[in-house]
Amino acid sequence: MRLADDARLVDLIVPLIEAKLGRPVGQNARDLLTRAVPGLKQRAKTLVELADSAHFYVVERPLKLTDKAAELVTGEGASVLADLAGELRLFDAWEAAGIEAKVRQYAENKGLKLGKVAQPLRAALSGSTVSPPIFEVAELLGKTESLARIADIAQPR
Repeated sequence: MRLADDARLVDLIVPLIEAKLGRPVGQNARDLLTRAVPGLKQRAKTLVELADSAHFYVVERPLKLTDKAAELVTGEGASVLADLAGELRLFDAWEAAGIEAKVRQYAENKGLKLGKVAQPLRAALSGSTVSPPIFEVAELLGKTESLARIADIAQPR
């Protein structure tokens, strides 16, 4: 699908997202959704599914976590996120491949399997255990928003 088609999909899902949010979606959020739709539409069969899967991109922080996501970011998961955030703050090449390489390097240096780092990261960035590829999500959200979402989770509650 072309960019114009993706923008049209955003036009169709924004009212669904706005109803769920209880507020309008601004232009910056629409632009983010337009960039995110290519990764989202591959998994969605209906507009409702597409809107549901896109919702986390534009929801206000702190994210409400699903029960399964909350389990991933307690204890060790929160510690991993806090430590990872320190590494990512120093990282300037904020694009999916670079973020992935940095997270893989972090996991290897800490003697962790990638899932022990990527799954809490997914939970922190999306509020769920299911999302588009997490490094793509981080790139689309941007460094500032990604680190803020991690900080929301990694801080004691």
